[in-house]
Amino acid sequence: MKHCNHHTSDLQFLHRFFPIFEKKRLRQAFVASGFLLFICLLTASCKKQAAGFTAEERHVADSIVRAAHGIEALTRLQKQQERAGNKLGNIIALRELGKELRNESRFEEAIGFHSEGLRLAQAAGDTSEWVQALNNIGTDYRRMGVLDMAQEYHTKACMLSEECSDTSFTARKNRVVSLNGLGNIYMTLGNHERATELLRRALKGEQALNSDIGQAINYANLGSIFEQQGKTDSAWVYYHLSMAHNQRAHNTLGMALCHNYFGSLYEKAHQYDKAISEYETSYQLMKDSKDEWHALNALIALAGISNAMHDEAKTLDYLSRAKPIAERILSKEHLADIYTLYYKHYKRTGDHRSALYAHEQATNLKDSVLDMEKMNRIQNISLNIERNRQKRVVEEARLKLEQERMARHIGYAIFGLVLLVLVGVLATFFYIQRIHRRNHLALKQLSELRESFFTNITHEFRTPLTIILGLSHEMQKTESKAVRQKAETIEQQGKGLLSLINQLLDISKVKSAVGNSDWYNGNITAHLTMIIETYRDYAHSRNINLQFLAKETVVMDFIPHYVNKLMNNLLSNAFKFTPEYGKIDVSVWREKDHLFIDITDTGEGMDKETAAHVFEAFYQGKNEMQHIGTGVGLALVKQIVDAVAGSITVESKMGKGSTFHVCIPIHNTVKRKATATPETIKPLLPKLKAPLAEGKYKENACQLLIIEDNADIAAYIGGQFADQYAVSYASNGREGLQKAQELVPDLIITDLMMPEIDGLEVCRQVRTNEIISHIPIIIVTAKITEEERIKGIEAGADAYLSKPFNSQELQTRVEALLTGRKLLQEKFATTMELNENEEQDSEQTTDADMRFLIKVTTAVYLQLNKNKEIDVAFLASSMCMSPRQFHRKIHALTGYAPAAYIQRLKIKKARNMLDKDMIISFTEVAYQCGFDAYPNFVRAFKNVCGVTPSDYRRDQATLVSDTASN
Repeated sequence: MKHCNHHTSDLQFLHRFFPIFEKKRLRQAFVASGFLLFICLLTASCKKQAAGFTAEERHVADSIVRAAHGIEALTRLQKQQERAGNKLGNIIALRELGKELRNESRFEEAIGFHSEGLRLAQAAGDTSEWVQALNNIGTDYRRMGVLDMAQEYHTKACMLSEECSDTSFTARKNRVVSLNGLGNIYMTLGNHERATELLRRALKGEQALNSDIGQAINYANLGSIFEQQGKTDSAWVYYHLSMAHNQRAHNTLGMALCHNYFGSLYEKAHQYDKAISEYETSYQLMKDSKDEWHALNALIALAGISNAMHDEAKTLDYLSRAKPIAERILSKEHLADIYTLYYKHYKRTGDHRSALYAHEQATNLKDSVLDMEKMNRIQNISLNIERNRQKRVVEEARLKLEQERMARHIGYAIFGLVLLVLVGVLATFFYIQRIHRRNHLALKQLSELRESFFTNITHEFRTPLTIILGLSHEMQKTESKAVRQKAETIEQQGKGLLSLINQLLDISKVKSAVGNSDWYNGNITAHLTMIIETYRDYAHSRNINLQFLAKETVVMDFIPHYVNKLMNNLLSNAFKFTPEYGKIDVSVWREKDHLFIDITDTGEGMDKETAAHVFEAFYQGKNEMQHIGTGVGLALVKQIVDAVAGSITVESKMGKGSTFHVCIPIHNTVKRKATATPETIKPLLPKLKAPLAEGKYKENACQLLIIEDNADIAAYIGGQFADQYAVSYASNGREGLQKAQELVPDLIITDLMMPEIDGLEVCRQVRTNEIISHIPIIIVTAKITEEERIKGIEAGADAYLSKPFNSQELQTRVEALLTGRKLLQEKFATTMELNENEEQDSEQTTDADMRFLIKVTTAVYLQLNKNKEIDVAFLASSMCMSPRQFHRKIHALTGYAPAAYIQRLKIKKARNMLDKDMIISFTEVAYQCGFDAYPNFVRAFKNVCGVTPSDYRRDQATLVSDTASN
């Protein structure tokens, strides 16, 4: 790899050793030709050629060779590897030794070592080293100026790299090096187009390998081409890119050459001071190296610019320093440049004899650089390569043509087969259609039978409902307030059931096309206005802005009760989801032969899934749980619109609201006129939920929390316990959890299906919350499958009741759970009064409530050990609870108030101290147990143990003596 100097490129290498090699050239050419023929034979099987050595062997050999520095060390190492029979080590040593010799311009010796490495790599079947040897020999010949031989070696290296399937870093690097070498050769020959193509491919490869030095080389070569083409701006860009990569790689030689390139561009711009500075910098970087060939470039450039500036002394100084070096390394291209500068100098100074001599020497040297025979040979090699490439292209085209012909024949066969299958499919399709027609007739008859049954059965429901509503109305006349409230609830639920049955009947009628005779013709705008007006008072009571906009009067055929049901359901739905101070807009207008009605609200809106299913019967969206209904109203609306050949769609965004678009075709064929009056139109008003009255909290009284989104059911459940317990309510799971943590109730009754958080999640969160984990939970739900019941128990529910439930069973369940909780209180009160030595047993406890009491007991003993006063508020804070939560939790688990429970823990500690030390003073015991006065200690001890401390010690002493005597 090399940078190409802007003055001479690879032409500077031609015939450097011409006198020495002139007689050997033909012999070397024949040898190389035979050797390359052998390469061609092996290239075809490259993909099958296994790598000669493993990656580990390569790594070891590379490490050994790279440790040797300098030609002498590498020579000794190569001999050692050869004697030891280490083929890979020998090949790598030959490769690196040849590079060192080439860097010192000892090209003949470099070719010898690289050729030996090539022979050994071929014998070992090592493709990687094989390609590297080819590239190295090609580079050696390029340095010597033997471009035809260099071209052959680099071409074979490139072909061998492309044929092989190896994708390792080294294999890709080998290919890039061969492309770079060929690009330099074409650049030397002046074929800039081909050179640019090859160098750009090489640059792309170096970028893929992330090699800074490789990229620097190719950027410099491309910059040199631009400079030779007179594209100075592009040359500057590429030289700067080369310099950036050289600096990143800390490549001194590369940076020196870049300064040379900069000096050349400055010189061409006649900025001689800057040019001299760049050349001097380049020379200073290279003069200490053994690469005299590159150092000569800077010296000759400085001589040239001094000559251009007519600085005779400096010109002769630089030339006198450059000439011996060029003669020593036998560089004819450099000598030609030096004699050319001598010629210019002597001509200008009037020394014509010396000028003539220098001119003759320069001419002879330049003529020997590149003769016609060599040019012809290079061109012939290029033509042969191009012919081989074209031959491969023609062969590939022929194979492609044969493949296309074969594909065409296969296509005909497939087409025939597909045609045959298609005929079979069509026959099967017609047969299936015939079966479908028969099934359709049968399904139609079944549908008619089902609708008839549905209509009859819903009519049968009306009879018992009539009796229920009548009796509930009579019961409301009684004087008992409780009876009246229950009768009102019965009537309210009965009317809701009756409304549902009526809507189901309406759907059945619409489906069966009943009511065709109810068509009227009239002003539908006026009819819609009367419907809207029936909702004014309700909207005002809810602080909802109800707007109606009719752009024009529309007269058309319509069915009045269809219009009533359609608008009532859409408006009721809008009012149900629109919050207080919201807005509902109803717009009516005509476009051609269609009537358009838009109902827009500023409610909660729907997600995409809910909007897609909103017109399906009994469908409830996830965000509708708090407004749960039957899911029948919008299904009836859809049936009505379809029955009059119209369409209805919905647009909705969560948090923005919804808009229902109704489109109905306009006809004026009916003679009967509509005569609707406001009295015949009744609004379908949503039920307003009255807030539930919560029971007053009483200290140490049992408290129940009912989590239910249906206010009627919540009120019914709460009514069963209002006389015995303090009852609180929550309308959804999230609110229920907040209230549970706030109140710490004795029992929770929850529904399963609720908005925000469902009942199962409520159970899970309660069981994982230390504050409320002890609370028993009863789930009441309409889902009664075994799977749902198991899910509830797994979530932490203590009981599972299905709706409709027996109130007595619910009361029994509540009393049983509260009784069980009292038994646990007694257990905890006796077992959790731990002393300091018993605390280690707590690790064996898995119950959450036991763990909580252990934490409390431990915190109390820690305070006692520190002789600190025990404050209930501080203790609650250490448990991450409020004082009220702490009080409810301790009382629920032990039956004692926190202060009483702490006092029992103190007395337990006092008993332990008296048991262990029979002579300790009572005052000391009282002090260590947190009592500020001895009388308080005696009083508390007697309250807990039933005896005074003195009596307790005497009894214990008697017990010990009796035990000892026995």
